[in-house]
Amino acid sequence: MYLLRKDAKGDDSVIRTKASVKSLSSRTNEPKIKKVFLIEGDSKAPKWLIDLDKVAVANARNKKYSSPSLGAVMLVAAEDRLVAVTFGTGFHALDPSLVERGFGLKVTANIIAANKIKSVQTRGIASNSRDQYTMLPVDGEFSDLNVEVDEEWLRQLSGKATDQSFATTVAGSDSLRIAVPDFPLSQIASKVESVLAVYVKDDYKKNFAFLDQITPLDKNDPLIESLDGELIKLLRGGSEKIAFSAPDPFDQANLDHYELACGRQGRFMLGSLDSGPVMSVVAGLEGTKNPLKDINVHALSEDEKPVDRVHPLKSYVMAEVTSGGADYLLSAGLWFEIQKEFRKEVDSRIASIEDVTDDLNLPLWDVSALDDDPSDDTIEGSYNKMVADKETYGLLDKNLVYFAQYDKLEICDLLTPNAELLCVKAASNSPSLSHLVAQAINSAQAWGDEKYQSKLGEVWGEIRPGDPIPDRRDAKFVLAIATDKPGPLSKSLFFFTKVQIAFCLKEISRSGFGVALARIDVKPGLVIKKKRKSKKESPPAEDGNVPDPN
Repeated sequence: MYLLRKDAKGDDSVIRTKASVKSLSSRTNEPKIKKVFLIEGDSKAPKWLIDLDKVAVANARNKKYSSPSLGAVMLVAAEDRLVAVTFGTGFHALDPSLVERGFGLKVTANIIAANKIKSVQTRGIASNSRDQYTMLPVDGEFSDLNVEVDEEWLRQLSGKATDQSFATTVAGSDSLRIAVPDFPLSQIASKVESVLAVYVKDDYKKNFAFLDQITPLDKNDPLIESLDGELIKLLRGGSEKIAFSAPDPFDQANLDHYELACGRQGRFMLGSLDSGPVMSVVAGLEGTKNPLKDINVHALSEDEKPVDRVHPLKSYVMAEVTSGGADYLLSAGLWFEIQKEFRKEVDSRIASIEDVTDDLNLPLWDVSALDDDPSDDTIEGSYNKMVADKETYGLLDKNLVYFAQYDKLEICDLLTPNAELLCVKAASNSPSLSHLVAQAINSAQAWGDEKYQSKLGEVWGEIRPGDPIPDRRDAKFVLAIATDKPGPLSKSLFFFTKVQIAFCLKEISRSGFGVALARIDVKPGLVIKKKRKSKKESPPAEDGNVPDPN
């Protein structure tokens, strides 16, 4: 069953399907059953029979083997709301923009037994991570599922109900599925009332308080059009609240440059996704164009081959927008509403982290110069080598510890004489920042291993000859992040990156290490307009500025 939004009407306006829809007459006098629709799809043979007919005489076209897909939607009123109870393929017929998001998840969280959880479905929030479905072999506690509640949002939850008269098992996401043995459908109205009574409770806060922290907006939510409109204003105004980052993890070693395709206005080549160059391309886009949809981003190798699938610019935008008193964040093309208390908590954790930017005074991250440096295939690798030579730091980038044939670890990127382990990444790549956090956590956890200590001692001896390897209490992991956004990292980092770093702080601090942040100033690369293949096209710009598209 699905809870419909308050503006939904109890008629066929809730149905979106193009299939045959028939309104059924009622056999009961139950006034709360407002409408029942039968949805009949096209008649066709099963796909397996059609495939079989290619290798055997199965007569798949015989009408007797064809059957329509059938579904139904029953609209039931309870209090001042409407609930759609679906049968068969009926759930496909509902207009998704009218569905109340998270309804089934909240009901389930309110009624599920804390020690009888069966499965969860989660998704990472900091990038376009894959969905992950986890099922326990036997019912257990939520902690048994190893969900990082600050880094993942819960999409689905299932298990056994505390009140077996309500249901034996419950499973909820946007929809709610309940198992009630020998349930007579004639009592559906009273069951819907009991479901809504559970929905309005806040019992979930005892075991699932994090559900309110991060709420994704469905792609059909009417609010998205308004948020996108605000975002376009920020983009065209060159707002510092916006950053750009690849939505999918891909092989950074093969990445040479990005190209922003603007239709007839041409393609623009960028060495990185720093805000300045991307904003300059947006500024040159025709006013009638939508930069979120009409600019496509290509991640390419040196020989112009794609290293990731093509995304609209919206998928690359990281932004924060306030609307109607609520905070919304965009990441990997998805909008999220963030609970203000959760935001304050994360900001407080980040503010407590030591900032060693001034103490380290790391060299400038010059994108063009690093890109031209032949000493390493990546900009990050060239930067680490340059810093190691200039500052006399130990270089551990790509200098791996091998525990077994397929078990290896990079301790950090740079090691300072003050026992600071620098993990270095550019803020223009969200998946890489996830790797940055994971690198620090995994390194801290492996500290006591003999092979780890041997590799650390080897490099430590190069910068502090004769001195013993530092104890973990004297060591400090520094997350060194290159960004062209002004201000301290505690203020300029995108919120979901802060969530990851807050998690890192918690994990590493448990192991007795210090944690610090360091900002690396960035000089963005040039924006070059590529020459069109058309003979009439003018030559590309040579000064790095975006040419006037008109």
